[in-house]
Amino acid sequence: MPETTLAEGARLFSEKMRQGAYREASRIRSDYSLPYDMIEAAVKDAYQKNIDAGGFSVAADLAKAYGLPANLVAEVAMRSFQRKIDSEQFKAAAEYAREFDLPKEEVRNAAIQAFNKSMSFGLIKNAADIADDFDLPEEMRTKAATKAFEQYMESGLYRKAFQIANKYHLPEEMISAAEKKLS
Repeated sequence: MPETTLAEGARLFSEKMRQGAYREASRIRSDYSLPYDMIEAAVKDAYQKNIDAGGFSVAADLAKAYGLPANLVAEVAMRSFQRKIDSEQFKAAAEYAREFDLPKEEVRNAAIQAFNKSMSFGLIKNAADIADDFDLPEEMRTKAATKAFEQYMESGLYRKAFQIANKYHLPEEMISAAEKKLS
């Protein structure tokens, strides 16, 4: 492409990035076959703008999509992951951790914190799901599942108790107790 067309493409790309129209910017990059050096400043500006605004997920997506250094991707991805954990979006956090290949030890520590927080607030089913989603130790999973089972049984929610007992492979006598209540 002639240099003026590339320059026009880079200008349009930068404009769309400033507006936050990232998909449109990506399309422009593709349409004009823009080399990275022509769009680098706009990408870094959008990355920083999102960080400043607390948009860590968007910043991580941009960093990953445009090949920013791995440490920049990891830094904001970890902040976004922690925010998801703090807001109790555990499934989203688990998927996010896998997508961005976050350090296993940090993910595990955050998951354990979320598990303990859920247990302390009495969100036992949530704690069991966290233990399951993040492959926490079997004793944590069993502890939460057993408490959830007991809560459901005490509340008369026998079907849910039965489902928990089966899902988490609780002892046969617990499964039988829930089955008896269902009949």
